[in-house]
Amino acid sequence: MAIIGDIQQAFLQLFLEEADRDLTRFFWYKISQDDKGNYYTTNEVVPYRFTRLPFGLTCSPFLLSATVRELAIKNSKEFPKAAALIDSNMFMDDFVAGADDGNAAIGIYYELTTLMKTIKLPMAKWAASCDELKDIWKAEGREVQRTTQALGVDWDTESDMLSVDSRDILDKTTEGPATKRQLLQTTARFYDPLGLFSPVSVIGKILFQETWCRGLGWEEILPHDIGTRWHAWITSLSYLSGIHVPRWMGTSNGKDTQTHVFCDASERAYGAVLYVRSTTRESIIVRLACSKSRLAPVKKVTLPRLELLAALVGARLLQYFCRETGLDIRNATLWTDATVVLGWIRSNPGFRHQICGGIVTRITIKYAILFHCYIIKERTKKECYYPLTATFS
Repeated sequence: MAIIGDIQQAFLQLFLEEADRDLTRFFWYKISQDDKGNYYTTNEVVPYRFTRLPFGLTCSPFLLSATVRELAIKNSKEFPKAAALIDSNMFMDDFVAGADDGNAAIGIYYELTTLMKTIKLPMAKWAASCDELKDIWKAEGREVQRTTQALGVDWDTESDMLSVDSRDILDKTTEGPATKRQLLQTTARFYDPLGLFSPVSVIGKILFQETWCRGLGWEEILPHDIGTRWHAWITSLSYLSGIHVPRWMGTSNGKDTQTHVFCDASERAYGAVLYVRSTTRESIIVRLACSKSRLAPVKKVTLPRLELLAALVGARLLQYFCRETGLDIRNATLWTDATVVLGWIRSNPGFRHQICGGIVTRITIKYAILFHCYIIKERTKKECYYPLTATFS
């Protein structure tokens, strides 16, 4: 079960100290009141000052986060569950958390709202994949949303699926010949923090890299070959709305969970994708969790070294994922289809190549990973992956 919420007008809920209000002075037209009690502005300009924390100050996000964290620390004994979730699952004014069942989700909702009410921080924009919690909100007169956004990612609470709305990308895309500026604007609107659609978004990044390599100006029309691939990519983006990725990864108590990371590279890009495999007595569940892709450097780099960089990205992705989710990193396996990468990782540190040796050292030492490999089947004409079974100290 997943549950999300938002602090309503978070910055304006915080009062400024009397001594600090003079730092927020600004000029505005004087406001007066007529005989009927209506307010109107005059032509006289007078100084005003904020009494509440304004939106837009550099320090405002820090002050809001510090206030919420201090609230959690002071009430950790009375509200242990909510205090722990605020510390790890509150992102500025957005709250995102998960629960094993409906009762746990209901407990999180009531405990968090009660804790926030102690300093009059109202929670709003609630959404959840829990039917029991939705019934409670309907009884309270709250609006129950079927589709919403969780930290900017589209989420259908009924089907519990994540997706990308292609209209957010295509609505502002003009028809006709495209320029380098339009290419960058469209690529930048592709918001995919989990990398669920990396095979699609990386194409736009490759095209933009080509415009720089050819020295094109910002308002210059794209060459025919780049323009053809650009329009083909734009046309294919409409199919993204039909792709839905399950939010729940199949992890819960009593399940045997494994993490698998696949690393690969080409001459234009390299990256890694992470899957979670959960086993029960009844079934096996495999879920796509996240991925990370990067463009190959403009300076020519050999394919074996790009494969090694992909292994480094995979190691970093695995380390971050297990640290944030709490999954046992010892049950992880990294996979690569490049035997040369296995050779570099298994080689003696004193005989490693000068360039690749630094990358291998970062994989094996900085991330505390000791790799050893075994070939599960003979090499055939079909591409096969070799496991890098990671043992973490």
